[in-house]
Amino acid sequence: MSWHVRNMIRLPQRSQVKLRIILVVLFLSAVHSTQPTMQARCENQSCSQHLHRSLKLTKFMNVTTAQLLKTYKASNGDSTDLICDMKMVNVPVSTISGQSISERISSVYTRLKEFLPHLKTVVEQQKDFEPPTNPVAEGLKHMIAHVDRISPIVNCLLQVLKPNIPIPEPAERPTGIPPAQNTFQQKAYGCIVLSRLQEFLSQAFHELKSLRGKKCRRRTEIPSLN
Repeated sequence: MSWHVRNMIRLPQRSQVKLRIILVVLFLSAVHSTQPTMQARCENQSCSQHLHRSLKLTKFMNVTTAQLLKTYKASNGDSTDLICDMKMVNVPVSTISGQSISERISSVYTRLKEFLPHLKTVVEQQKDFEPPTNPVAEGLKHMIAHVDRISPIVNCLLQVLKPNIPIPEPAERPTGIPPAQNTFQQKAYGCIVLSRLQEFLSQAFHELKSLRGKKCRRRTEIPSLN
């Protein structure tokens, strides 16, 4: 047995968690490198193809966020479970709004965009806890890349289903976050952002899945979206 293998076996639990996040990060990088351009996806793919890609990525992001949340809690101490349940009004909600299908898919898109600046803020706050290369920060950066990638896919899906729908764009920076937060507030904020993102991704997956076989059939004509 090699020296490296023996040391891998003796890794403490926290190091094993970090190793799992590093492996996830490497996998996310590999997936990213194989993705076609956004313009090609919009112009050359059908409704069912856009839906398939968004479902696959949303499901994967949901699982990855759940794992990242566990790592975040483990790296911030035993009290993290309690502060994750705190109420914080400035963080995007995990629910999807709207009555019609088009409104709800549009809500998925805008909610994804709303989470982006909050994830970036959590990455910046991680510098106060551990070095910038820590697994939590790296996992967050790759999650940002995936949120950045899936939101235009959902936009493409809307364009195919209902052309010329005006899609509201949220503000570039999050609102309601104090200019300075103490350590307790930062830990709570990061945990709440990840918790709500994970809940939202679970709902977004089921919302997108509802289109399969109804609005995105495998046929030439494009169905109308109510």
